[in-house]
Amino acid sequence: MAQAILSNNRATSNAQSGSTHTAAVITKYTKRANDDGWLAVKLDSTGVLVALCEFTKVTLIKESGGRTYFRIADGNSEFAGETASLKSENAMQFLTDAPTSGQATVKVKYVGAPAYAVSEFKGRRLQQWAQVSFNGQTAKVTLNTIWDENYTPIPPGRHRIMAPDRSHANVPTGGYKVKANLHCTDVWFPIELQGKKGNSSRYIHVGHISEGCVTFYELAKWNDVYDYLISRRVKGEGGKYVGELLVEK
Repeated sequence: MAQAILSNNRATSNAQSGSTHTAAVITKYTKRANDDGWLAVKLDSTGVLVALCEFTKVTLIKESGGRTYFRIADGNSEFAGETASLKSENAMQFLTDAPTSGQATVKVKYVGAPAYAVSEFKGRRLQQWAQVSFNGQTAKVTLNTIWDENYTPIPPGRHRIMAPDRSHANVPTGGYKVKANLHCTDVWFPIELQGKKGNSSRYIHVGHISEGCVTFYELAKWNDVYDYLISRRVKGEGGKYVGELLVEK
């Protein structure tokens, strides 16, 4: 028999017309299942497995047939608002009470004109260097590597950092991961450029090749910036944004 975990916020309490009581909404937050950075959940509508990033908010619905059902309550993925489930033993492990913190602030400062450097992974490349500051730390990043006029370094401005949208496992990062003992290299943070709306196809991510992104060339700093950004959300935005990106030349 199904065990009800959550009903509507307000429900009829007796036969008297208009009489209601308040039922508590049980809110949880996702944890990653492994060092890829994602948690696979089953959509109720299709039975398809989809990936949620860490700290996605969910609200519990019920436990039935050994599975825990919940609503994906926020986030930047296309699955926000849908009902999904986990095996109940996995729900106990990967749905937690730990909430997000307030918004992140990441600052980027250009460092000189583009200059050549030799990467042990990507060879000799013309890089637009910059220094990133975040959470009391600094790191070396590249803002562009491809110079065929299709890509340009991110412009100065006050941009917004969005919550992760989907896995970027299609882009090989295994070498970086092994070299610096990194986690969650498939998790990229989209950038919404100032004056635009939504994902600009620029990201904060790890690597030595940048297509106009903020790319963490200093591999050892990736874990720190990932941990900082993934646990942050801008309040009142439905979990779509994690903070601000301030860029200056």
